[in-house]
Amino acid sequence: MNHYTNPSTLLDGGSIVINKDFSLKIVNYLQMLLTSALWGSSFLMMKYALVDLNPFQISFYRILIGMIFINIIFIKKTPFPKNTHKNLASIGMLWMALPFYLFAKAEETISSSLAGLINGSTPIFIGLIAVLIYKENITRMQKFYLGLGFVGIYLVSFELNNFLNDLNIGALLALIASISYGFAANIVQPLIKDYGAIPTLKISLRYATLFSFIMLLPNSDIVLPSISDSLFPILLLGIGSTGIAFVSFYNLINDVGAVAGSITVYIIPIFSTIFGFVFLNEYTNNIQLIGIVIVVLSAYRFSKIKN
Repeated sequence: MNHYTNPSTLLDGGSIVINKDFSLKIVNYLQMLLTSALWGSSFLMMKYALVDLNPFQISFYRILIGMIFINIIFIKKTPFPKNTHKNLASIGMLWMALPFYLFAKAEETISSSLAGLINGSTPIFIGLIAVLIYKENITRMQKFYLGLGFVGIYLVSFELNNFLNDLNIGALLALIASISYGFAANIVQPLIKDYGAIPTLKISLRYATLFSFIMLLPNSDIVLPSISDSLFPILLLGIGSTGIAFVSFYNLINDVGAVAGSITVYIIPIFSTIFGFVFLNEYTNNIQLIGIVIVVLSAYRFSKIKN
């Protein structure tokens, strides 16, 4: 089975015809902007929520609200064989519970903009894990773009500093979160192909809620989000980034195809940088901007080359 996929095809429910002649309409561009803006804003919302919630609480409430929203909107049940639940549980941990916590923890010490930029490295990690773990065969040019992508990741995360002498814990946590996404993306692909994107998301969110609650209990008190500070950010994270954004992305892929829809993935760091600058006066230096351009272009070229 071919485990590697373009990031957008992880959400196609196995129903996309890649070579179909799709045409983009105004509504499709709006879908792209909505999805990218919601996912890009999640890093800003986590920073706001940290005012009175800790990373364990942010992760739990985000997942819980997203799970309730998705399961209410999509009531239809899809039966999953018992042997698929190990992978569904793995997705709940690696796609949601663990990285959502790690990004929130990272933002205790790094800017929301930097967290969003590092998140842009996810497509590179998807490709690397597909090659190393799932033994995907790639071309020499794909190997080149994969290596070039890691140069960009280093520039985004650590600039020109020595990694060992000037370790940035926050950036390292964000990188681990992106690696976690890379594993989850390779695990989820067969399930989406066989059972559809929304059903897979529904069950994975249930497992993620359980795991995040287990992570919360021994490490933190159960504190409700305050109306004045963290309630709106948590609602936007849960309903917007974990709910509406996924559904919007699925609809976009079904409308325009995987290749055009993948543009959404690559412009998320742009939104996170803009939001951080506008609302938090965060500064992103030239080295980091060069790094994310290298990452995005490398990931795009990597996914475009045919094996």
